[in-house]
Formats: sequence, C-alpha cells, structure tokens
Amino acid sequence: MKTCLLLCLLSLSIGAGAQVTKWVDAQGRTHYGDRPPASAANAIQLRGTVSVGDGTTLVPDARRKAKTASEEFATATIAPPLGEVWIYTTPSCGYCKRAKEYMQHRGTRFTEKDITANAAYQSEFRALGGQSVPVSLSHSQRINGYSESSFESFLKSSGL
Repeated sequence: MKTCLLLCLLSLSIGAGAQVTKWVDAQGRTHYGDRPPASAANAIQLRGTVSVGDGTTLVPDARRKAKTASEEFATATIAPPLGEVWIYTTPSCGYCKRAKEYMQHRGTRFTEKDITANAAYQSEFRALGGQSVPVSLSHSQRINGYSESSFESFLKSSGL
C-alpha cells in the first residue's frame, strides 16, 4: 500500500517541469521566461531547476557549451559605472548594513538597491541569480555576502 502511494506521487511530479528560455532584447538586456517574443532570434532553451528570486539554477541545454558563473557575469548587461559599487540589500540584513558602513568609512561611492522597496532592483537581483543579500557589483567584479577581508579584496580588485 505504501509503495503504491509512493509510486502514484512520483508519477504526478514527472510532468511538472516547465521549459525556460533565455534571450537578449534589442537593448542588450537578458531575459528569462517560458514564451520569448517572436523577434527573439537569439533565444536559448534552458533546462534545470527554476526558482527565480530564491535561488535560480538554470542549466543550458546539452547541445550548447555551459558557461561558468564568471563567464556569465562578464557578459551580463547589469553593471554599475566604472568607479562605483552597487549593493543589493534588504532593510533587515545585518551584513548589508556592515558592508555599507565599510564602504562609507573607506570613502567608496556606492548605490544601495533595496530589493524590497523597488521592483526594478528586485528584477535585476533575480536576473543576476541572487540568492541572498548582500550582492555587490563593481564594473568588473561581483561578491556575495560580506566579510571585511573579502570585501577589501573585492574593492581592491575592482580598482577602488
């Protein structure tokens, strides 16, 4: 009886997956969805676990070469101007507060992007595959989380 119930439950979950497609629009912005516009000639079908906003894991189709995280970031269109840092935050995040205080103390220019207060910031965070805050970007670097030593290395390697 238990085996039969387990098999029934497993069979229900087999068809639950959805096809996800990645495409770049005319402005160079990367999008993900199940229905790309007809004009999206560069659409790539992806497979994998999709949980946008709370841990996106997208795996490129097997016939395409998979990009590493650093290669994906290098081609991303979401990046702050040279000499500035963007930091994706939430009001209740203690590490976000520490990172901002560290940059203020150091005199580093930054823009705070509160993902709970601004839908555009939340969309950017999702497009970056953000799983938790803070996520900090410079023109050429990205760091997830905060520790003083890793943040100092991040800022130095960014030329800041």
